[in-house]
Amino acid sequence: MSNSVYGIALSGLNAARAGLSTTSHNIANSNTVGFNRQQVIQQSRPSTGSDIGYIGQGVDIASVQRVYSDFINSQEQKATSDAAFYNAKAQQIARVDAMIADDASGLSSALSIFFGAAQTLSTNPADLAARQNYLSSAETLSSRFNGLNTVMDELRSATNLKVRDTVEQLNNATSQIAALNNQIVTALNQTSNGGPPNDLMDRRDKLILELSEQVQTTRVDMADGSTNLFLANGQSLVIGTTQFKVQTQVDPQDPQNLLVGMTTNVNGQDRLLAFDSGSLGNGALAGFLSFREEELTEYQNTIGLLAARIGQTVNDIQTAGVDLDNNPASALFSFGSSGSFVDDISRVVPNVNNSTVNPTQVTLRGLDLSKLGPAEYEVQIVGSQPRYREVGSDGPFVPASLVTDPSGDYYEFAILQAHLCSFSLNNATPQEGDRFVLMPVREAALNMRTAIDRPSEVAASSAVNPSIGNNENILAVAALQNSRTLFQSNNSAGVSISDGFNQLVSRVGNKTREFNLAAESRETVLNQVADSRDALQGVNMDEEAANLIKFQQAYQASGRVISLSKELFDQILSMF
Repeated sequence: MSNSVYGIALSGLNAARAGLSTTSHNIANSNTVGFNRQQVIQQSRPSTGSDIGYIGQGVDIASVQRVYSDFINSQEQKATSDAAFYNAKAQQIARVDAMIADDASGLSSALSIFFGAAQTLSTNPADLAARQNYLSSAETLSSRFNGLNTVMDELRSATNLKVRDTVEQLNNATSQIAALNNQIVTALNQTSNGGPPNDLMDRRDKLILELSEQVQTTRVDMADGSTNLFLANGQSLVIGTTQFKVQTQVDPQDPQNLLVGMTTNVNGQDRLLAFDSGSLGNGALAGFLSFREEELTEYQNTIGLLAARIGQTVNDIQTAGVDLDNNPASALFSFGSSGSFVDDISRVVPNVNNSTVNPTQVTLRGLDLSKLGPAEYEVQIVGSQPRYREVGSDGPFVPASLVTDPSGDYYEFAILQAHLCSFSLNNATPQEGDRFVLMPVREAALNMRTAIDRPSEVAASSAVNPSIGNNENILAVAALQNSRTLFQSNNSAGVSISDGFNQLVSRVGNKTREFNLAAESRETVLNQVADSRDALQGVNMDEEAANLIKFQQAYQASGRVISLSKELFDQILSMF
């Protein structure tokens, strides 16, 4: 019957019905996120030869396909990752900017008040009210440093939570993608013509796009219908129906941070192979990790360096003078109770996997705060030789120099051509593979306190010519506001404490604007790509309405042909 008029009409009726069903499906899903419009692909049946030529035999439905562009979708995935990366960084750094630029929580006003109180006291060094005002301003300054560090710690914890949540979303997405791969491959094998399961593929593409918001991926579509996904560093996320889970773990070298990576077996033990944020490309996960490792660490250490340097210089002046009773003065600021200034402001964190050295056997010494920057340093033992580099650096490790000293041998780090810091392994022999992180000023702002509470203990007078009216010491404190006591490495003239903080405010403000502008531009690109995708792949209601009329008329025409073929058949029967 297929080569009869009736068969031809029936094929046209089926094709029109499939067109109506597909058009109706498009209209019903016009507001479904991630839906790609579908179209019926028709092909003519092979013609039958005759004496008068080849006569057509109707139409077949080859498949129902999505209107889809690999190029546009790969562009959208990349634009989504880019926008998410800069949005994550802009969101986090905006909190830092709002905090340090605010008079109520920043340092600028507290520094001005402290140095102003010192200047006021210098005009009448015996005045108890002026001395109390000076002490109060010192307490306000130390409290402001404490508050800034606390907020930085809270922001670090909040960023770690965002990292953990992002990894959970990432793993949830890859789990679903692996399951959809299985469904799609199964569905492809169940159709006689290998037609694609379009709606399942839409769901998978939607998940891949959502995954691109968390982390940048490379997509490889396989011949069997499955899709493999890889991180920017080449690590597998999904291979066929297998998911590779991303893990988080407390950093053994810095317990305040979370590492992100994948577990691998080393000598029979599971170890986390941690990812560097720079190797992840873009996406929210890379943005959060990058902010925490770069901007947040730099800003928190700069605050710590400012606290340590102002405490050190003020204490040096204070302890060189005498109090109101002509007694040797005690330090104005304290940073802990260890009895060692360096131990109080610094942290040395041995890796938990170290073989022999424990935290009490490692100390920092010889810090030159006038030359030190806001960096932290990682140390690894190669042979018996410590090597070091800045945390986050991709450069080579630099050998440290062993110095023999009567008080105990130590290793010296000649960073930026200046003697900045060194560390000792007390009664311990470093073992191959041991690792440490040196944090020279991480604890300074957190632990800063005023160490005296009586106005008479303020050393306004120098010890050289002690008298009630002597104001040499307090004038030296007031002069610190403009003294270049920071960042003097590499023969630089350095900057004052106030200028050091103002530079920090400026850097944070510039970074905030930079990331905001970058986020806005990436959002614009993403919107443009999304508009291009919608124009090509989205449902156009006017077009679908026209298709309804077209397929309706085709259906009616094919029905009319069937009616005509019946009439002709009836006429033939009536002839006999």
